[in-house]
Amino acid sequence: MPVPPRRLPPGGWVALLWSIAVFWALRGYSGLPGLPSVLSPRPIWCWAVVAAAAATGLGASTQVRRRPLTALYLLVVCAIAVVLAVGPQGLAAHPDQMLGLFLLAADLVLARIVMTRQPRAWSAALLPVLAALPVAALLRVVFRQPFPSDDVGVTIDETVWLAYAVLPAMVAGLLSYSVRQGREYARRLREQAAEQAVVAERLRISRELHDHVAHSVGVIALQAGAAARVMESQPERAREAMRAIEATSRDTLAGLRRMLGSLRHAEQAPLRPAPGLADLDQLVAAATAAGVAVDLTVSGEQRTLAADVELSAYRIIQESLTNVLRHADAETCRISVDYGPGELAIEVADDGCGGDPATGGFGLTGLRERVALVNGTITAGTRRGGGFRVAARLPVAT
Repeated sequence: MPVPPRRLPPGGWVALLWSIAVFWALRGYSGLPGLPSVLSPRPIWCWAVVAAAAATGLGASTQVRRRPLTALYLLVVCAIAVVLAVGPQGLAAHPDQMLGLFLLAADLVLARIVMTRQPRAWSAALLPVLAALPVAALLRVVFRQPFPSDDVGVTIDETVWLAYAVLPAMVAGLLSYSVRQGREYARRLREQAAEQAVVAERLRISRELHDHVAHSVGVIALQAGAAARVMESQPERAREAMRAIEATSRDTLAGLRRMLGSLRHAEQAPLRPAPGLADLDQLVAAATAAGVAVDLTVSGEQRTLAADVELSAYRIIQESLTNVLRHADAETCRISVDYGPGELAIEVADDGCGGDPATGGFGLTGLRERVALVNGTITAGTRRGGGFRVAARLPVAT
């Protein structure tokens, strides 16, 4: 697999622009064929200044990532030094044009500062870029370096200043500010996604705890009540009820221990597979042992469904049975599971005295959330003629 090419860092782009500017300013001294010669004798100290300024500006490009403001000031000072040391007679173009070319490297550093630093640093970075041309014009007067096209002394044209200093700096600042805003927006989206993931995980854990504990506690309560009623007259049935309470309690404690262990040490906790439709017989047996006659009917072509659909279907039936055991005071309950070609239809109906679902607890709310996660539908309400009915349809892949 080919290795993707590495991107050039910001300092690399600054060094590239700086090198181009230095070469373009000194192109008449390069001796390359096809380039105009603008040779003019200069003192040796001028060339020493040019070499030192060019090397310092190139070295400043290595500080763009860690000290961008220092790098920016060094680039501007070195650019002015190169232009003044070469002199108007030796430059390949007007000093303002050459200085504007050097300032492109500083504009890249300005963009870096806008993207990564606080707003209070922006004005400190913009000041040297805007002041470079006026300062250079003033120094040309001081060092008596008039350009041949200057009519009277050395002046700074407002149009030239806007074109070579203000406009590039504004473009660099606006583009970098847009990039900064985009990064901030992406960061906020990631934070919101992380927060939503935490909330979704908390809801999932609360649903699992409710479904598991509520069902088990409902079975335990009914078995305890049955044992208390027949303890004197039918001690054997009382012992069976107590054994059922013990088994259900152990299973509930083991499930809670696994769940809490997974929350504390997710990489070490042994987890059992999530329950599915294959585990319905255990639910039916527990409800039957609690005194409710449960009739389970499975129709259609039975097949393995997606894990989230299997878990949602199991929890729907479990929560419905829990409500039957705890609230309905029912004697019979009918469970129907139909494997359709494109959906799984579930119906749980009892002959008890279930109330208004709008006045219940969190059980039906959790069921609606589960069904919504798999893009299904659910209805719950009293039956005509008495009893309560929960019906859900979950889409499945064909």
